[in-house]
Amino acid sequence: MTKNNYLTGKAERLSYGSWFVGQNIIYFMVVSYLAIFLTDEVGLFEGSVAALFLVARIWDAVNDPIIGSLLDKVNLKKGKYKPWVDAVTIFMPIITILLFWNFNGSSTFNLVYASVSYLIYDILYTISDVPIFALATVMTDNSDERVSIISIGRVAAGIASLIIGIIAPQLIARLGYQSTIIYLMIIAFILMFPLRFFVKERVKYNTEENISLKEMIKAVGTNRYLLIFYIAYIAINATFTTMTIAPYFAKWNMGDIGFNTTMMITMALPIILLPALTPMLIRKFGKRKIFMWGIGSSIVFSVIQYFVGYENVIVFLILNFLKMIGLIAPMMMNGMFSADCVEYGAYKYGQRNAGMIFSVQTFSTKLGSAISSSLSLLIISYFGYQGTASVQTAEALNGIWITLSLVPIIGLVIAFIVFGKYYDLSESEVQRMIDEMEEKNLLKTE
Repeated sequence: MTKNNYLTGKAERLSYGSWFVGQNIIYFMVVSYLAIFLTDEVGLFEGSVAALFLVARIWDAVNDPIIGSLLDKVNLKKGKYKPWVDAVTIFMPIITILLFWNFNGSSTFNLVYASVSYLIYDILYTISDVPIFALATVMTDNSDERVSIISIGRVAAGIASLIIGIIAPQLIARLGYQSTIIYLMIIAFILMFPLRFFVKERVKYNTEENISLKEMIKAVGTNRYLLIFYIAYIAINATFTTMTIAPYFAKWNMGDIGFNTTMMITMALPIILLPALTPMLIRKFGKRKIFMWGIGSSIVFSVIQYFVGYENVIVFLILNFLKMIGLIAPMMMNGMFSADCVEYGAYKYGQRNAGMIFSVQTFSTKLGSAISSSLSLLIISYFGYQGTASVQTAEALNGIWITLSLVPIIGLVIAFIVFGKYYDLSESEVQRMIDEMEEKNLLKTE
């Protein structure tokens, strides 16, 4: 199917991408600044914040499969996935504003408030993330077009990270967290709103009715490639301490939180550039090779960066950019691998379970980010970091540097071994499965 014969229109694909910009403004703001907001602004102890993030992941283990199964079982009048996306477009910006609100209460009040607001945010994020990726599977049944659609979403995520990287540190320095979050959430809402009017669900799947949650979990648990990919993905994400620790590094090691703007640019550019090239690269090399090359190069440049240090800022930023190219390459393809796993599960076991599978993706992203955030805080706390101190010790600064440069290598090595040894599902094999299911009338396109 050529681009001229795509089922989706340009406005539809652009509004899908615009929604991702808004959602990822929210996501990157939370991932990058919530920890330092809670420790340095609200004054919570690093260990308490680390525990909060981990408890939220236990909560995810309960609610993510439930939400995923709900999406698979419920068919609303206006669509299977789009109504959920429309609803969270309103509520996500609101809860994020509340998440960054400092009431200057007692330590107990602040911790309880942070916990409750974060858990509510967590649920809403799941309800936003699972259906937006699953939506791509009902916008079109063509695997190449899905790659294009999801790539647009990934470019959008890069734009969002660039927005947060450039604007957020400057606004925080001048206006504080609360005014900054209000302005950013208004922007996020405006960007997310057009999807309501342009995106259409047009592919309907003939699936079994009344499948129990237990049966769904079993089907997902036997999806070999889903398990392999997300073991590797969680390993990468769980040690991807960069997003959490970057503001600390900018503020204390470099002496200016505004330096985080420059760092975020080196991280955002690969997120913007790589997805634009992804469809072409996948057609030429395949997702598996891109995944392996990316991880391998990131390991090499991370080791070099640690030994070179950050005294020479230009060299530091160049190495940061190079290692991020390799790191972003595998992480940006999670939606594409999930879509392939949906088709594999449907072909192999007769159950698509798209909601459940994309809830695994959402859970893995949140589990990894929570572990990396908690790990970052625990490591710098071990090295003697004090959030309310006016000056950090040399040992604390070294702990921040180790967390930024060396810790991510651990997950990359695990992912390289697991994915490289066991994952062998190709794009041509997935398309063959889709074609055979079409012949058997397991799906139809409107």
